[in-house]
Amino acid sequence: MRKSRFSEEQMVKILREADKGPVAEVAKKRGVSQQTIYAWKKRFGAMDVDEAERLKQLELENSRLKTLVAERDLEIEVMKEIAAKKWCARLVAGRRLRTRAVVASPAGHRARC
Repeated sequence: MRKSRFSEEQMVKILREADKGPVAEVAKKRGVSQQTIYAWKKRFGAMDVDEAERLKQLELENSRLKTLVAERDLEIEVMKEIAAKKWCARLVAGRRLRTRAVVASPAGHRARC
């Protein structure tokens, strides 16, 4: 996504100007199109500058937390695979099977030995 020339705080300030005067005049003064101002209105609505800053912080925190959850889920999947292989190896070693068999682990997962 392309980085904007304006920060979110600047966008909100421009929106407040557009609320007080004609949108076309504010757009020309700030060097943006009227469509851009309407898109900003759709995104920020009636937010104040401090609310826009808080929104940005929350979005950053949300992305960080999503990354943590994805990493945790990946670790869990790896642990499940390791546990299934250990279970399978113990079963084969205990029965001294030489052929491949499909076994069910205690958790209900099926593993190929």
